[in-house]
Amino acid sequence: MHTFSQNYDETIRSLESRLSTLIDDGSEFDFTRMGDVLTIEFENDEKIVITPQAPMEQLWVSANYAGHRFNWNGSHWQHEKSGESFSQFLSNALSEGLGTPVDLSS
Repeated sequence: MHTFSQNYDETIRSLESRLSTLIDDGSEFDFTRMGDVLTIEFENDEKIVITPQAPMEQLWVSANYAGHRFNWNGSHWQHEKSGESFSQFLSNALSEGLGTPVDLSS
């Protein structure tokens, strides 16, 4: 059984790989990881910030001037209010920030 930290770390490592591929393919954004916090920054200075909240066992995302919380449902991170998966949510947020469709689900 995976712990919260293992689930978060695997998610972020996978995301970093996908983001690197998008950049290699010509997408115009940057990302940095400082400790457990991953920040995605667009050319217009908009940001998406992803942080673990270990005490609550949640993944938090700050995007589009709002906070979003995701819970691990046993197989993936799921938005606590909408039920949307983390990968779908982030695909939509990246698509909006870049102005072009992005799909992180694969």
